Amino acid sequence: MNRIHEAATLIQLGARIGLVWQWTGLQKKLAKRLYRELMGSPSPPGQTPFTDSWFVESDRRMLNAAMVWRLFQRLELPGRSQARVLIDVYQAYRHLVREPLLDLTRVALVPRFITMQLWHERRCDYCRLLHLAPVDRQSTECPGCRLYHRYRCPQCDADLGSRPTGRRRTHCPRCRSVVHRP
Repeated sequence: MNRIHEAATLIQLGARIGLVWQWTGLQKKLAKRLYRELMGSPSPPGQTPFTDSWFVESDRRMLNAAMVWRLFQRLELPGRSQARVLIDVYQAYRHLVREPLLDLTRVALVPRFITMQLWHERRCDYCRLLHLAPVDRQSTECPGCRLYHRYRCPQCDADLGSRPTGRRRTHCPRCRSVVHRP
C-alpha cells in the first residue's frame, strides 16, 4: 500500500511511468493503470534523459544539482524507501528555491550520476565548499564562484561592471589583472 501511495505522489509531482516503476518497484502494468486513473490519459511517450550534458552546460543548473545532492544526503535515512526520499527531496527543493530549474526527472538523475561515478564532489579553491563536478572536468572552482566571478574580479573583488557593447571585461578596472574566462 505504501508503494502505491508513493507512486501516486510521484505521478502527481510530474513523474512519468519509467521513473515511477524504477523508484517504487511496482510492476509497469500497475504503474500505467495508476497513471491513467490519476491523470486521465496515458503517460507521455519518449525517452527520459540519461546524460549530464543538460546540467553541465549551465552553472545555475549545477548549483541546483548540488543543492539536491545535499538534500539527498540529509534525507536518506535507514528504513526509508527510495521513492519516499525522492518525494521529500523534490518537495524540499521546490520549497527552498524561488524558481526551480530542475523537474522531478532531473532531480532523480542527480544521485544516479553520483552512483554511476560520472560526478564526484570537489572542494572549491575560492570558497572551500564541496560541490559536484563531472569526473572529466579539471576545474576546481564551484559553479557559485564561477557565477560570482563573472561580475567580480577574482584578485581584488572589484565590481567589473558592464560595458556598453555587452561584452565582458577582459581586465579589472582597479587592479588591471586579467579576468576574462573562456
